[in-house]
Amino acid sequence: NTMKMLLLGGDTPVSAVSLGCMRMASLNARRVDEIMDTALSLGINHFDHADIYGRGQSEVVFGQAMASLPRESLILQSKCGIRPGRFDFSYEHIMASVEGSLKRLGMEYVDVLLLHRPDALVEPEEVAKAFDELKSSGKVRHFGVSNQNPYQMQLLQNALDVPLCANQLQFGIMHAPMLNWGINVN
Repeated sequence: NTMKMLLLGGDTPVSAVSLGCMRMASLNARRVDEIMDTALSLGINHFDHADIYGRGQSEVVFGQAMASLPRESLILQSKCGIRPGRFDFSYEHIMASVEGSLKRLGMEYVDVLLLHRPDALVEPEEVAKAFDELKSSGKVRHFGVSNQNPYQMQLLQNALDVPLCANQLQFGIMHAPMLNWGINVN
């Protein structure tokens, strides 16, 4: 049972399978412990969060469950930029979002911060300012986006001093028909 590993950002070994923690807030502590024990025993070290998952409670539940593990054994990813009814990739919101995630997780840093979905009104310079400050302070190690096309990524990358290391796409077994394999999953 050896989990395939990938290199994130060229230097961080990360499991090829990530555990999404979106619904963790709805679980009791025993169930969270069971899920985490299973994930870790399978070699999963990459855990995906967002500031809005469970209105922040998914990060709280995860942080409590993982408090006894060495921080360096976990690759934590969080996302920011979605507010009720709108996107917000402003410097102020990115900074506040990361601070909130760190507090809820009980961690000093996240390994990856993604902008949560594309925003047509993004101001790349605002994002760059936040990313630079978060990188230099050690609060975020790598940066990326989610569900963006190559043109959106290039627009953002042109303003950044740090490389984008990931584009997390919304994809799962229910999206398999998009591959045109002729599989009916309904």
